[in-house]
Amino acid sequence: SLITKIIEDRIADPDLNINVLCELARVSQKQLYRKVKQLTGLTTVEYIKSIRMKKAAVLLSNKNFTVAEVMYMVGFSSHSYFAKCFYSAFGKTPRQLVD
Repeated sequence: SLITKIIEDRIADPDLNINVLCELARVSQKQLYRKVKQLTGLTTVEYIKSIRMKKAAVLLSNKNFTVAEVMYMVGFSSHSYFAKCFYSAFGKTPRQLVD
């Protein structure tokens, strides 16, 4: 979908948020929320985070990048928040996936 493509194209941008997404997709927040919820069962914020986490898992499992590099590549600037989100998504820390 257009929404997914926009998120994937801008995955490294820590400023990617609902307002930016609405602007780029040319929809209102209400429309965006409804569409994402209907298609994924997630809120828009959860959906953005889920795409970031899936990309992080792929990058980490390739073992070409450090955890810190991957964290920035998927738009996080706080290591602790990245690790918390990752653990919440996969039940293991980014480091455990790499080792």
